[in-house]
Amino acid sequence: MKAKRTFLSKGLFEKPCMDSRAVTRTVTMKELVLGHVVGPLGLIMLINTIASLLEIYIMKQMSMAVGGDVTGEAYKHLGTVYYWVALGTRILAMPMGLLTGYLMQHTKSRQGRMRPWYLIFGFVGIVTGVLMFYKPSPSSESSFWVYFFITYVVYNLLGTSFYYIFNNDIVSLTSRNLIDREKVAFARKLSWTLISGTLIGMVINSVLLPYVIQPDQTLNSFWYMICGMTVLAIPLLLVEYFYTRERVMEDAQEMSENANDIPVKEQFKALFHDKYYVLMLVSATLAGLAENFRGTNVQYYFVSYVLDGIHDQSLFMIYTILTGVPLGIGAFIAYPLTRKYGIRNTTLAGYCIIFVSSVIGILFPTSVPVAYIAGFLKQTGYIPIAYMLGALTASCFDSVEHSSGYRLEGLLAVAIIGTLRSVLYAPMAGLYEKILTVVGFDANSTGFQPAAALKVLGVAFYGIELLIALVNIVILPFVDIEKHLPKINADLMERKKQAMLAKGEEWIDPAVLEEQEKEQAREEAEANRIRDLRERCEKKGLDFETENAKYLAKQEEKRLKAEAKAARKNKADR
Repeated sequence: MKAKRTFLSKGLFEKPCMDSRAVTRTVTMKELVLGHVVGPLGLIMLINTIASLLEIYIMKQMSMAVGGDVTGEAYKHLGTVYYWVALGTRILAMPMGLLTGYLMQHTKSRQGRMRPWYLIFGFVGIVTGVLMFYKPSPSSESSFWVYFFITYVVYNLLGTSFYYIFNNDIVSLTSRNLIDREKVAFARKLSWTLISGTLIGMVINSVLLPYVIQPDQTLNSFWYMICGMTVLAIPLLLVEYFYTRERVMEDAQEMSENANDIPVKEQFKALFHDKYYVLMLVSATLAGLAENFRGTNVQYYFVSYVLDGIHDQSLFMIYTILTGVPLGIGAFIAYPLTRKYGIRNTTLAGYCIIFVSSVIGILFPTSVPVAYIAGFLKQTGYIPIAYMLGALTASCFDSVEHSSGYRLEGLLAVAIIGTLRSVLYAPMAGLYEKILTVVGFDANSTGFQPAAALKVLGVAFYGIELLIALVNIVILPFVDIEKHLPKINADLMERKKQAMLAKGEEWIDPAVLEEQEKEQAREEAEANRIRDLRERCEKKGLDFETENAKYLAKQEEKRLKAEAKAARKNKADR
């Protein structure tokens, strides 16, 4: 019989040096902060900044290439070429999606299915992202466009191939515990939405874009900015890799040595027999279609030209600050709200607010005060969606595993579904930019834009989000998975217990195992403290017993204070 091909079962990723530094069964604060808040900022900042600036960079390059003649055939021709390159990239992304699924389906690594590939392709994304903004020749020369489109295709096909998969699936693979999973989802969205969004929105979009990048006719500012972010992206990518862990995948492999060897037909059957997965898939697909059409710089163009912010740069800054405030506040209230009212209920309320605010914006598209109010309300509605909806989506895979016995994140069926979604998205890629070039939009203009261009910007800015909100208002009432999760997780834990007992292995209750791990960690920490103290005392000629007694006395004092504080709190509660 022909042996099945496996990847990463030998070599670097099987060495202990590549093991996760997250060693406990539960998610610790250190893992949350380093693995899911700080570490992700490396690629998040780089990739989101590229997404934020790329369309502006391309539109400015096209305008410069034709000497500013945006009404001529040459300009429209460049827009057409870009559309077909973007469309071709989407089409090529289809087999690439299958390749990522194939790689993970055949990955047998002590580091999990995704973390190794995320690290490998993360470095590819960093390198190609930098190269994409490097100008080897003037933009009017055809050699530049050949170079640019090659790097554009490689970046989009390889550089970001595991980025979105990992960010979506690491939440469900980190832990089965719903509270831990909600914390991870919140932490990653905190990194993605608040920290990254604030830095990109407040610093890049509000300051650097209007005052530095937009006036720069050499376009070198794009290159310098991306290079600076690369310096941060490389070490932070390593931090993210070493402080994340695929605990659920480890459990699946303990229950079955063939956790990845599931026939594709059975994978599809398991996925499409689960109503929660199907509903959230429909929601995500329709939202993806809308987002792929509208472009990433629609806000900047809308404020600049529909609201006439091009003549008052402070208008864009004010708009960014006003719309950033709700998500900043949301960092403190999203988790408590969803814990009290449920993720489904709070996100449903959020989409209702987005729907209303979009209607208001559509009725008064050129009014600056209305834009401020509608933008503030819209971002308020996004609070539970931005921070917590990912935990609800991740739980769908628990429901699939409960009904089928298969853990399917990253396997081939999921990759095929992603590929089919790419087929639907493909016609949308570059369509927004193509339409803008057809109606005579000029990215270098400091004043007039055709009425048709303003109409396109208005539809893309308000209409798309109205559509997304409406879809979710219809779908979310049927996604009541949260009330079933306690039983689902209890059943899955019992299955794991029976599988281990059937193999003759010892079963230890997770709560007991967690206490054992904590005690082991405490013992290791104490041993390290004693070793460090002995070395310090030897170097400085101090008495170890005396210094150790001082330390123990301080710790005892802290313990007594903590007990006294807890006693006062209990007395006040009574």
